Amino acid sequence: MATTESASPSSLPQGPLSIDKWAAISGRWQFSGTRVKYLGPDESSARVPLGIALGSIRFRDGRVSTRVKLSRGEHTTAGILFGFQSLNASYVVAQIGAFNKAYAISEYRPGYGWLSHGDAGSLSNIDVSSEHQLDVEVNGQSIRMTVDDVDVLSVVLNRPIDGTGMGLYAWGDAEIDFTETIVQGVAPRIFVIMPFTEPFDSLYHDVIFPVADKLGFEIIRVDEIPGPGIILDDIQTQIEQAHAVVAEISTHNPNVFYELGYAHALRKPAVLLVRRDEGGKMPFDVRGYRAIFYDDSIGGKKSVERTLEQHLRAIVKDS
Repeated sequence: MATTESASPSSLPQGPLSIDKWAAISGRWQFSGTRVKYLGPDESSARVPLGIALGSIRFRDGRVSTRVKLSRGEHTTAGILFGFQSLNASYVVAQIGAFNKAYAISEYRPGYGWLSHGDAGSLSNIDVSSEHQLDVEVNGQSIRMTVDDVDVLSVVLNRPIDGTGMGLYAWGDAEIDFTETIVQGVAPRIFVIMPFTEPFDSLYHDVIFPVADKLGFEIIRVDEIPGPGIILDDIQTQIEQAHAVVAEISTHNPNVFYELGYAHALRKPAVLLVRRDEGGKMPFDVRGYRAIFYDDSIGGKKSVERTLEQHLRAIVKDS
């Protein structure tokens, strides 16, 4: 039976791992090792022909792949589901055949229903006589869907994904075959926002990086991104793909607040650092966010290390 409880990044499985243990959450399913067949809705949900089979591997960031064989084109949907906690909570699905489109990335929200984040292609172009390779890459709130080695959709969700449950999704009363479902997990990312000067460089290298690394996060600042490119695009991409941001806001640097504002627009978890000898004051608009006030001293270093670790652990627990 799969578990979807929250976990620290380092405790989530890496990969690639093949899933051979499943739990039928909704609909009728047949399991045989790595082969999974959706048989149709169960009697209790016949009016809502929903099929969910939850895998035994928890998933937050990385890549999930499966091979899909539809038996009918219209009114049939097959996909990969992630961010699952329960049938009464939000989850996200990358689908073949949905919203009368060939491909879609959508989200179920309790009390609202289904929200399409992106779709493409004509449903009539789906070949039901062949298997289709479906791959989904998730990095923070950035999702890319690939079908038969073609990138068909790429979207950025407007809020973080909550749960760590993943599995297979089906809709309709026609049979659907899934084979070779594989998970390749990666470490969730922390994006650090701060001025690139002392004493903040030392804070980054001596405190932020080792604390986040200890918890199993990947940590990056924009000045560490190699190669050419537009810096603003790199910053936006890194924030979108991050699990959370850590921002040093003591100097009220405009670039820092611009980046922090984009993170807040995405409802990204944020930990704010404020140096007391810089005044120790936060602007009104961000006073409601997690903040760590610290002193630039030996004793202050120990204190900020301990408090930062507590904040990052809380972020993981809440997600």
